[in-house]
Amino acid sequence: MNAAADGGAAAMPKPDANSENARVITADEYFQRIRHTHVRACKWEGDEWKALLTELGNDPIRHAERRFVALVNEDHEDLAGASPGIFIGIQMIHPGEHVPNHRHNSVAIYHYLQGTGATTVEGQRYEFKPGDTIVCPAWAYHEHEATGDEDVIMYVAQDMPEMAAKRTLFFEEPMGLENVRHMVQGTSKSWSATRDPDAE
Repeated sequence: MNAAADGGAAAMPKPDANSENARVITADEYFQRIRHTHVRACKWEGDEWKALLTELGNDPIRHAERRFVALVNEDHEDLAGASPGIFIGIQMIHPGEHVPNHRHNSVAIYHYLQGTGATTVEGQRYEFKPGDTIVCPAWAYHEHEATGDEDVIMYVAQDMPEMAAKRTLFFEEPMGLENVRHMVQGTSKSWSATRDPDAE
């Protein structure tokens, strides 16, 4: 007895999804598409990023984890980085401030230009001074604190643009698996310059 005779509805195949964005191209067309022919070298003026970072530093409600500027080469279009695969940021942490424990699946390289403090990676505390560099592996918990009497200013390099292009960029911020966010699709509650963890 079939489903129709039994009074039920027979399962009908679903129509194909709209594939207007699907296209078949030749090898010649493909290599033209992936070749970036108009990417120029870049120089970012120190006075420019210092002025903007100082402005952010004077914002009383901006948290230390969002007090940074990013150096972006506009020739890379939607890959927002200094190069297609590399993000470079410059971050400021005020004396006595603490960037809470968090992690992301992008590698992070921290080079300290000014100030003293400590970066803790997976429970291992590393004190830093100007000129020091610390590498934080992908998906390792880490936190920062400024222990001196002047602002900490540090360069941050990550492979975020590459991870985002692959749609594989994840953050856990603050620490806690309930706070894991996929940073490509939609907007993360925790991804805000004025984040209030108690309100989430």
